[in-house]
Amino acid sequence: MESSGKEVEIRFAWRSVQGPQVVARFRAAVEGEDPAMRRVLCRLMTLLEVQTPPGVEDPLLRPEGLRTLEGKRVKVPEEALHGLTLPLKRETLTGGLRIPYFFD
Repeated sequence: MESSGKEVEIRFAWRSVQGPQVVARFRAAVEGEDPAMRRVLCRLMTLLEVQTPPGVEDPLLRPEGLRTLEGKRVKVPEEALHGLTLPLKRETLTGGLRIPYFFD
């Protein structure tokens, strides 16, 4: 597992309303780990890049919308620290999940 305080890059992908996926890369700080669940607690620090396919106009997945995740905590599988892009549902951004994915 990763040591606390280490900076890593985490990638998320959301399917846009038009269909293609939008990928966002964040710099994150490792804050803790849950070895039993093989999860790592990270704080998203900086949005590094948003890859939007041509023709995609999804207001939820614009850089200014995804920047609202900066400062949030997220618990990710340890594979996310080694390059795995995490495919997520749009509800992770709208608060439509019973248990929030991103939290303060």
